[in-house]
Amino acid sequence: MNIKLFLTFDHELPLGKLKTSYEASLFEPTQKVFKLAKELGVNVTLFTDILCSHRYKEWDPQNFYIPYKNQLQNALSEGHDVQLHTHPHWLTSKYEKGIFIPSADFGLSNFSGNSELGGISGIINLGINGLTEICKTVKPDYNCIAYRAGGFNIAPETFDIFNTLYNQGIRYDSSMSRGYYFKSGISEVDFRRIPQLSNWVIDPENSFIASKHDGILEIPIASMPKTPFEMPTMFKMKKYASRAPITHGEVIHSTGNISKIAKLNMMFSARMLTFDNYTLSLMYLMRILEYNIKKYESHETLMLSIISHPKSMGDYSFDLMKGFVNEVHKRYPHAEFLTYSRLHQTM
Repeated sequence: MNIKLFLTFDHELPLGKLKTSYEASLFEPTQKVFKLAKELGVNVTLFTDILCSHRYKEWDPQNFYIPYKNQLQNALSEGHDVQLHTHPHWLTSKYEKGIFIPSADFGLSNFSGNSELGGISGIINLGINGLTEICKTVKPDYNCIAYRAGGFNIAPETFDIFNTLYNQGIRYDSSMSRGYYFKSGISEVDFRRIPQLSNWVIDPENSFIASKHDGILEIPIASMPKTPFEMPTMFKMKKYASRAPITHGEVIHSTGNISKIAKLNMMFSARMLTFDNYTLSLMYLMRILEYNIKKYESHETLMLSIISHPKSMGDYSFDLMKGFVNEVHKRYPHAEFLTYSRLHQTM
């Protein structure tokens, strides 16, 4: 089996409220990712929240937009990848006295009838154009070819979103994670019934599994079903509180008013392979990877994404990242750590 792994980082500010600074919450931990990646001899992919930068280009260009642009350009210069991540609520959020006030228009589907912004197509086009403008300055052959939905929100206008992405050059998606479920007052994500394949091609018009190869290749975020024998998360958070990173902001989601069934579904949601969950151990992360390798051992190729967020990474997260990469090299010497641009060059 060919194992191809993608170290991906959702490059974004806290979505609800910023408590510290742009530097502390985003730019500094992202630079630490680059430094560690260089030590480990791997390249990473930033799925960058480009619509945030679009607003900050107007709101606070000197303190946010220019450092943001510089960080993306430096990432490309160092051999890393930069791809599309959209949190469209920024487009209807407000900025007053140096503080942003988040909108509840969380998913792309919330904008399907928004003629002022051009609907879903207009927003995706805005994101791709803004990202391409930044990246082509240092990498003239740059192409935006991969996507991760903000908050994993690809529903309910799923195929409108994928059709637009495909028509605008996106050929890889990494928004899904098998068995994951989440619900809040502004979002619902349900990946409990997506295809049980290692990877699959999405027909952007009407099907999660294309009858032809001409579509969007799904490279899911690695996950594993949660067992009923695990220690409840609330107890883990108390037990491992010393590992917790600094909290740079507030979340945008509220789960106080959701149903008991939704809360139960979240309790048994699959575990993603991530470096920014301080309750997880290196052994647990390797169990997630091994679960997928065993499940798809008859497949010729297995491609999986690992997801993390610089804004949520502390010392323990970086230790996990280092341990995971080294352990993968040790157990699976033929496994590759790739970026989407590098994969695209070989397809």
